[in-house]
Amino acid sequence: MSRIDKLVESLFAKFQQDFPLTEGKGSEKKIKQLPQESIEQRLEQFYKEAREAREKHHLWVIGWARAISKLQQRLLLVGYPPDVVSKLLLAMMFASHKVD
Repeated sequence: MSRIDKLVESLFAKFQQDFPLTEGKGSEKKIKQLPQESIEQRLEQFYKEAREAREKHHLWVIGWARAISKLQQRLLLVGYPPDVVSKLLLAMMFASHKVD
């Protein structure tokens, strides 16, 4: 397993733990309802851990793009809503870079 695959699996597990899916209407799945404050705290922590992982694995633009693409595929495959996944990953791209 490559370092990008390991990173993706780690982020995927963290996201599933923080934002579990529940059954919706029919075969539709949705993210479990959480208090707004809890969502914001969990997202902030997720972005922080993603940034730290990117730095730890020395991923620059291309490597980070590959990791984000693989994470997107994993999240969509298990049933996370596409609009949530796209917003999450866009925010993750920006939040993962430090501005000094």
